[in-house]
Amino acid sequence: MQASKNKNTEKAEPFYRLSVPKQKTSSEIINEARNVLRTLRTRRPFTPTEDQRKLFGCGSSRAPQNRPPSVFSLHASSFDLAESRPVSGVRLSPLDHKPVLVTSAKDEDSSISLPKPPASAAEVRKVSSARAHLFGRTSQGSFLSAKMVPPDQNEEKLDSGEPAMMNNLCRSNNNCLEEQRSYTPFNDESRQLICNECISKSEDFLKGTAGNFLFQLRGESDQMKEPGINSSRPRITGWKRRVTGLEDETRINESEEEESFWHIKILPILHELEKEDNIENLCLACTKLYQALNEENMLGKRLKRRSVLLKTLYKLVDVDSDPLCLKLAKIILAMKVDGKNLLSVCKLAFKICRNEKNDYIIQNDRLLDCLLEVLRTEDLQKNNEALLYCMGAIKLMSGNAVLLNEMVNKGAVEMLLQLMKQINNIKENDTYFSNLGHLLVQLTATLRNLADLPSARRQLLCSGAVSELCAALEQRVDDKDVCIYIVRIFSKLSFYNDFCAALADCSRCYILFLALLNKYQKKQDLVIRIIFILGNLTAKNNQAREQFFKEKGSVNTLISLFQTYHELDLNAQKWYHEKEEEGKTHPKDPSEAEDVLIKLIRVLANLSIHPSVGAALAAAHRVVELLVTVLEYKSIDDCEELVINAATTINNLSYYKVKSSAVQDKKLHIAEMLLKLLMSNNMDGVVEAVRVFGNLSQYHEICDFIIQKKIYKFMIALLDAKNQDVCFSACGVLLNLTVDKNKRALLMEEGGIGKLVDCLQDFGPADWQLACLICKTLWNYSENITSAASCFGEDADTLLVLLTSLLDEEVALDYSLDRDLRDYQKLYWEREFKPVAEKLLDRIQSHHFLPTVTITPF
Repeated sequence: MQASKNKNTEKAEPFYRLSVPKQKTSSEIINEARNVLRTLRTRRPFTPTEDQRKLFGCGSSRAPQNRPPSVFSLHASSFDLAESRPVSGVRLSPLDHKPVLVTSAKDEDSSISLPKPPASAAEVRKVSSARAHLFGRTSQGSFLSAKMVPPDQNEEKLDSGEPAMMNNLCRSNNNCLEEQRSYTPFNDESRQLICNECISKSEDFLKGTAGNFLFQLRGESDQMKEPGINSSRPRITGWKRRVTGLEDETRINESEEEESFWHIKILPILHELEKEDNIENLCLACTKLYQALNEENMLGKRLKRRSVLLKTLYKLVDVDSDPLCLKLAKIILAMKVDGKNLLSVCKLAFKICRNEKNDYIIQNDRLLDCLLEVLRTEDLQKNNEALLYCMGAIKLMSGNAVLLNEMVNKGAVEMLLQLMKQINNIKENDTYFSNLGHLLVQLTATLRNLADLPSARRQLLCSGAVSELCAALEQRVDDKDVCIYIVRIFSKLSFYNDFCAALADCSRCYILFLALLNKYQKKQDLVIRIIFILGNLTAKNNQAREQFFKEKGSVNTLISLFQTYHELDLNAQKWYHEKEEEGKTHPKDPSEAEDVLIKLIRVLANLSIHPSVGAALAAAHRVVELLVTVLEYKSIDDCEELVINAATTINNLSYYKVKSSAVQDKKLHIAEMLLKLLMSNNMDGVVEAVRVFGNLSQYHEICDFIIQKKIYKFMIALLDAKNQDVCFSACGVLLNLTVDKNKRALLMEEGGIGKLVDCLQDFGPADWQLACLICKTLWNYSENITSAASCFGEDADTLLVLLTSLLDEEVALDYSLDRDLRDYQKLYWEREFKPVAEKLLDRIQSHHFLPTVTITPF
């Protein structure tokens, strides 16, 4: 009687999701979804390393004729050798101050002392055979030859401090000499004649002290020795001075200290560069030259005779030696050249960096410092082509791990972002807009490499890289090269939570990504990275899921992409099947189309975590149809990740019980497809199929399908898998089966009770959610219990002892665990396991009768 009373009082509805009448709050749904729904992870798209170092890779969208070249001819004539010539022929009034007179052989020549000139012009043009073999290209005359470049070449502007009167004098002298020297022998008489003719043309405006200065110039023999200068040095004669035209331009404003520095430290090194025929010695001389200039703070434009020095360096460019050219580039850049010469030296640096074997010498010679200084100081619009090759050289350097770290330490990240900001300020209707796109490709390619370093990532985040990159992406949407590099940067950085949060907060990024997906739908390399970024955003940020979903046309864009790459994959699969008939095997790695589908389905799975978004997607018939199509035509052996991702997304969508649910409408067809997956040899695929059955088995039609196809036997067998996730999913299906009274006996038939008890014993203390699910299944199963023994068989006593033990807090909870982990375990033990286990224990105890003992008389 007592048993019957207990039975009536214990009568309760089964632990079954759909029978709960209470409406759940949004927070409850989200919390529950965290346990039921799952986001997906995937590999980052692979970017192969360029096999050649170029400005633009082989995959560039720029046609060769529409982009600056990576290979070009570069020699001494590429530089402006006549940079010391005045840029204006305007006649100026004499200066008020008295010019300094030439008083010594050293003063007479601001260039380099040369041996006495040969008797004939033919001999002047000869180059010694000892030095000729150094040149990879033709060089006219000796390195310090007086030969001038024709005046129509572009000229580098002089410092404003050089006297205009002397410039005009030099121009008249030089023009006269250029006309004469091509056919006049350089003997003493001819020198005097030339000098007299040139001076006579200038005397009409030179008066007073200036005229006296000219007569002093004529007195070539009046030379005075200077202390500290070796008198055995070859005589410097007036004709050389007038041919080069350098002394007049630099002498007047030159301080005594600089004059001494020039003759004592610099001039000997220039002589060495002029005479030396050994590469190693030339490199050593360049090193000494840079050190001397640096020690005296004479780098930049401070040195009055810098034009003489630069001419010498320009002519050495013809020597076919990368180590020497590296030394030359470093000095020339440090001397702050501009115009044509800045472009040429940046090309020289780029050419050196193209050879990977030069990375070591580049590391040791600090060329990076000079190139970064160019980026920092030079005018963007005026020198955009020079900056292009400068940035190209830095990009090539960033392929080297040592140089990459050096860039970060030297503040390259902030510098590049500042440069990007300047470029972003140039509007599309500006004449420089197109050319700056070439520069932006180099810049973003460098940032892509820098994004690999943790220190660089922090700087990118702190410097507001997200907004600048989005601004560039918005402006350059028609430039596929710029777009691909920026999305590669985002692809790398979106792997990290802090950057993902910053990108998610940039609301216009979703519009940009959708615009690019629609514009470049068949550009797989771009599409796959944008989809990967969206997958990362939606995996980690619930707000991002909602924002992206609310953007106009977001789901339609995903569906369109799905259809496009599904068709491409079908065609590829047909081709593979034809090849298999010929004996060729299917590739192990996903194809390009499969890879896009994998990452696209991941976005859908991650979006479905959000309650309202997930419900909307569950009702989107086209989305569900495409997911089911994947299960129909694709075998898990062909592409495991694609099939499992499709099953996971269907599982997430099947969680939502909404009107016009596409999953519900297609549930039987989905079950048929899952049966194929369930019977595969892939354990991950089996588990995913079981999870979907866990949700679908809430429908009576699916429960009947499970019984009809004997799937329940498979679920019971999975309880022996000794894997928590597998047992949890299988137990979920069995729980839903036990709701139907007519199906409960099947649990005992296959030994299911004993296996459930074993799972509770094995995993209970470590997984209270699984323990709760087992207790719910046993509660449903034992609804019509009459006795514990008849209901649970030989497992009744074991279950009784086990439940008693697990309900003892001191025994059940491991207090040796970390405090946070212990509190987490206790929360699930108290809220989920304990209420169900207590009810089940009470039911078993109330129906557990000891056997009657009879006494047999002796």
